[in-house]
Amino acid sequence: MSEGYLGNVNLKNSGQEIEWTPDLLKEYMKCAKDPIYFAKNYIKIVHVDKGLVPFEMYPYQENITKKITDNRRVAVLTARQSGKTTTAMAIILHYVLFNEFKTVAILANKGDAAREVMARVKLAFEALPKWLQQGVEEWNKGNIALENGCQVLAGTTSSSAIRGKSVNFLYLDEVAFIEGYDEFFASVYPTISSGESTKLLMTSTPNGLNHFWKTCKGAKEQTNGYEYEEVMWYDVPGRDDKWKQETVEALDHDSEKFAQEYECQFLGSSGTLISGAKLKTLAGSIAIHKGEGFTQY
Repeated sequence: MSEGYLGNVNLKNSGQEIEWTPDLLKEYMKCAKDPIYFAKNYIKIVHVDKGLVPFEMYPYQENITKKITDNRRVAVLTARQSGKTTTAMAIILHYVLFNEFKTVAILANKGDAAREVMARVKLAFEALPKWLQQGVEEWNKGNIALENGCQVLAGTTSSSAIRGKSVNFLYLDEVAFIEGYDEFFASVYPTISSGESTKLLMTSTPNGLNHFWKTCKGAKEQTNGYEYEEVMWYDVPGRDDKWKQETVEALDHDSEKFAQEYECQFLGSSGTLISGAKLKTLAGSIAIHKGEGFTQY
């Protein structure tokens, strides 16, 4: 049993016993109760320059973790390269380690994106001490199954992705880029809507005034039951005016591109050539004149 799952010494085998001490048990319970403490002290991530390093959570990553821990639905609007995938990984890993018989589904507009989140979950899992791991029963690119009855599935945002499955935690990545969203969401939402403790976490950068814009707008106005978190470029430590100038230059001084990718602005919509500023003006004008016979879109 000690050689690890299928010979992988970094993975705990199902049924493998741990010698618990009072201090170890106390630490385990502390991790179980506090996902932020667990992430800061035991999760490791790959740094582009330094390799495998401890996960130093930024304040907004802590906020996201708190919100999805305390609430059922959270929408996160985020700038590029702000660590949303790492945050989701930490939340998912804690969820499956310290619960029983729960299923997490990771869905993204592209299969590679969902498998990237899964790969990060697996890497962080392998870096944990054995006493924090659950025994592994299945371990492949698209599925993890643990001895506590929890599993993680990864797939694309097709309407049949998780149809018929019972999902306790649904993570949707790059929601703004999901095509055929209405059909997709109508198919997958019933998988989590029947439970009283099921959770939905969605993250994305903007992509026009589409379905994700509508969800974020409702979350900000507190009209749709979603908690809201917004991560701007300057919220990321190390990004200053010099960084902004270099990034704008790299984008060939495309201010609208920077506004969308890093300032979380919903500019225009897919399928229209109207500028974002003009479209927002039109949308506001339509809303103002709604009572005068106009239709609000």
